[in-house]
Amino acid sequence: MEKKVKLVIRDDDANYFTKPSDLIDVYKEIPDFPVSFAVVPYVVEAGACPDVPDTGEAHFIGDNNELSDYLTKQFKEGKCDILMHGITHEYKYENGHKIAEMLWRSKENGKELKKQLSEAKVSLEKAINLPVNCFVAPHNDIDRVGIKSLPVGMDYSGIVSIPFNRNYKIKDIKNYLTRCWYRMRYRIQYPGILDYGTHKELNACTVRNYDVLVKIYSLCKKHGYPMAINVHYWHIRDYPERYNDFFRFIHYAIQDGAIPSRMRDCLVDNE
Repeated sequence: MEKKVKLVIRDDDANYFTKPSDLIDVYKEIPDFPVSFAVVPYVVEAGACPDVPDTGEAHFIGDNNELSDYLTKQFKEGKCDILMHGITHEYKYENGHKIAEMLWRSKENGKELKKQLSEAKVSLEKAINLPVNCFVAPHNDIDRVGIKSLPVGMDYSGIVSIPFNRNYKIKDIKNYLTRCWYRMRYRIQYPGILDYGTHKELNACTVRNYDVLVKIYSLCKKHGYPMAINVHYWHIRDYPERYNDFFRFIHYAIQDGAIPSRMRDCLVDNE
């Protein structure tokens, strides 16, 4: 029997320089849909999104009272969720290759990473006076050290990579094989929740086209999985024509009975 799908929009890169008016404007077509914002606690460089000036200084989201107050209010009204998106979202370069934050941090000082993540989480929670229960790696890149360093009780929005980057435990290997089977069988990332015992993971698919989104949605409906979609508010703002299929799909799914949900509605509320 087909089930109603919990549908999640995960919007990455909100940071000190984000304007609440932009968040409101890009979702004006679906104003009642709760968006899960993956927030950068201490944004540093322009690589995070076009709104960030390349000053090399850290800008704490809590110092933007307009944004932090807006997010707090939206959350308390059930209109958004807050996820943690890295610490600074910095990239580093090695031999011309761009390295995402969670990868270079784990290699430079893996022993300190757990402390760094915990401190950033506490700061973010104090800034918005809300609990933060899910982590999103910048560029969706994380390794085994990064996963092990997540604060206790924090879930992850992402998926194990083909170069295996989890622990060598039964649950981890089972999840990896599930992910690989879906990739081979359906040509998509596994859309369901993967339980690792220490935490849960829910991937957010990228926006490709309407037909692919409907295909993923149909699988989720058949198997009772939630469906999360990854977008960036600044990209919707700057390239709205590229998101016609995205909004068309959201309307289709809601009309079909999908439940507009937050990330925590799928991960925390399912515990």
